[in-house]
Amino acid sequence: MELQSRAELTPVFDDLNRYVATTHFNGQSTVTISGTAATGESYCLAHHVSVEGEERTIMIASIRYEDKFTKLDGTWLFSERRLYVDWIDTRPMSS
Repeated sequence: MELQSRAELTPVFDDLNRYVATTHFNGQSTVTISGTAATGESYCLAHHVSVEGEERTIMIASIRYEDKFTKLDGTWLFSERRLYVDWIDTRPMSS
């Protein structure tokens, strides 16, 4: 999937509404700045809880972001983001 604008992100965030809860733990990050451009990499564990009838499940995904940033009018903005899913684990969850 390739998105070109902030407006194109709306369905991505709307899709998260299918979960009863989500939590993202952001971990190690590195950023390299060169003038008004920068690159970065960050790691995240995303937790998503689903309920279907009496069954609760949790999906945990280990994800990485490779980012490019641009400084425009004194503000750093994303110019590109690549998402990599390293692994996913889905399992029953106790209440």
